[in-house]
Amino acid sequence: MQTRLVLKKHLFIISIFLLTSACKPLEASSNSSCENNLLVGYSNQNSVSATPNNKVVRQLKPEFFGFNLEWVDFQQDMWDAQKLQVKSEVVGWLKPFKGAVYRYPGGTGSNHLDWRDTTGAQALRPKRQRVDWLDPIAPQFGFDEYLDFVKQTDGTAWVVLNLNGGYGKEGDHALLSQSAADWVSYANTQVLIGKPKVFYWELGNELDRYKWSAEKYTKIANQTVKTILASEPKTMFVGMLQDYQFHKDMTVSEYDRYLMNGLKPSTNDYAHHLYYEQERWGSVFERMTYVCKSVDDANAVQIQSPSFWITEHTLSLSGQENYQEWQRNWPKTSNLETAIVVAESYIAATQFPEIKGLFLHSLGTAHGPWPLFNATKANGLHPSVVYWAMRILRENMLPVALESKVESRNDEASIGDHDVRAAILTDAQTQIFVVWAVNRHKSTAKLALKIPSLSGKNRRATFNYISDSNKNANNYASSLNVLPQKIEKNITFDVDGEAELDLPPYSVNAIKITP
Repeated sequence: MQTRLVLKKHLFIISIFLLTSACKPLEASSNSSCENNLLVGYSNQNSVSATPNNKVVRQLKPEFFGFNLEWVDFQQDMWDAQKLQVKSEVVGWLKPFKGAVYRYPGGTGSNHLDWRDTTGAQALRPKRQRVDWLDPIAPQFGFDEYLDFVKQTDGTAWVVLNLNGGYGKEGDHALLSQSAADWVSYANTQVLIGKPKVFYWELGNELDRYKWSAEKYTKIANQTVKTILASEPKTMFVGMLQDYQFHKDMTVSEYDRYLMNGLKPSTNDYAHHLYYEQERWGSVFERMTYVCKSVDDANAVQIQSPSFWITEHTLSLSGQENYQEWQRNWPKTSNLETAIVVAESYIAATQFPEIKGLFLHSLGTAHGPWPLFNATKANGLHPSVVYWAMRILRENMLPVALESKVESRNDEASIGDHDVRAAILTDAQTQIFVVWAVNRHKSTAKLALKIPSLSGKNRRATFNYISDSNKNANNYASSLNVLPQKIEKNITFDVDGEAELDLPPYSVNAIKITP
């Protein structure tokens, strides 16, 4: 998804949004165990409970967090054109996300970028039309600079291959396949001089929106995979699934099964894009149950141990059909409500072992929708509320996610039918625990935490959180509006292993419990 539009040049993109607004949602999932893992039960008491034996659901790795990096936007706002490097403050703010995935060259722009424009001497890189809201530009933040950036941030490299062609036109797919193979080979030579290795190569971006049928996508993706593997046999790929029906003659399940079956044995890794709430999109629970259905689809075509990567996700934004209205809504895309929904998606995914990582949309713009960093009047940058929410979770992530049963009130009447969602993490020795939790209510919420293995014990709890009495609070005007807070206190678990925690109004929380 592109992050910025200009009114006079957006008939095509607006028509896509009009098309998708009428699309049929994916069929309901039949995988009840998967849905049960994501479900928040209704109760008069907010609670999160671990099983008596601390049952492990999954391991959490650094690539659980990620960012969809839109290269044009990034070059416009995060790149120092004088020093020819990423702004140092951006690198500093991203270092706490060690191991995070940076998806390059991003979304829509991936489908027409020639990688050969992005390497070598800056002065020799050609100016071409890259997006409809800018005149032709040359990639200063090219693939070479991207790898340097990933190394600086201790991140993980992830590339979306161009299967489509040039800007506004479809190319020769045999030539595109060879170009993709050359890109992989070039990337591997960069590893020899100390650059990061590309973790996965994603096969295009939302090409069903370009009216590609499942047959066309699978044929071209396989052609690309075959050409790459001939010279680089260890390359790992991710196929792009559909999660809304864009073809009248084929359901989403039929589309995805055709694709999965056609891409085996090349990959059992697949990408989804999840946008939550607002207009036609459902709650975090509803959107993730679409991935439950994808698990069913993979099983139906005998895919062993399928993995899913949410390569774009965030709160959806209303008003795309009217540019002025859409622009007025931009502050909503990085306010506290969005931060809570984004955090909730990570919390829910701790209970979904097939989801390997979620990449925030987006890292790039500071002057459009979905900014990770807000722009100052002096053309500086500071972190958005969404950034602080993700950082609180990441800095308090432990490697083991426990099975967490959650029940909640719904006094706020939120779209997800709950005020609170939470999950319990622990370390390998089950000595330290962390509770990730969101409170969608305007008042403090009491949360009953039950960890049977801590029965009768006293523990130190460090409450890390962001909160405000206004869910629309954001950091557009000031970096000081919403900042992380920290409180330490002692808590006592009763004989049943239960203790009570306070979750501030409209908040994202990471509560670390230590001996």
